[in-house]
Amino acid sequence: MRFCELQDEVKQFMEMKGEPVRELNDSKRLCDLVFMVDITKYLSELNVKLQGPNQLLSFLLSNVKSFEAKLKLWKVQLERNNMVHFPILEGQKPSMIVEYAGECAKLTEAFNERFKDMKSKQIKLNVFATPLNVEPADVPDNLQHKIIQLQNNDELKARYNHLLLLEFYKCYISMMNFTL
Repeated sequence: MRFCELQDEVKQFMEMKGEPVRELNDSKRLCDLVFMVDITKYLSELNVKLQGPNQLLSFLLSNVKSFEAKLKLWKVQLERNNMVHFPILEGQKPSMIVEYAGECAKLTEAFNERFKDMKSKQIKLNVFATPLNVEPADVPDNLQHKIIQLQNNDELKARYNHLLLLEFYKCYISMMNFTL
């Protein structure tokens, strides 16, 4: 992003040094560059969300799925010439935007491929992430009675609603001996 803000200064500096950068005069390449700057900003934000201690897999996967939903939204918006979520690209006033929608589609496919194993375990993750909302018949047989017990325990339900999920499991669920 900083490079884009200093683009004219970089161009002038390189020309003063006798090493002009042709790409800085090519509007198509500049649009490609600023699209990458915008999308990299979003990828960087996702990367930060996926780091850190004490993060549950279900929370990490929800961040990935949220990002995929954003990619799909951006694809549709770019197909409609709407660059609202790509402010630097919008500042370049590109003539062709549809190709960037294709790049969002490629990223969506890459995310789907990369995280397909995790998504295939979604039901098990739901049991863990939202135990009060799952249908007991949809969970593994060895957990059905325990889920019913949890869903009908008013004291645990109240605590579930007032604690972070990790704290809830540390304090209350280990004593119920849940195993997936």
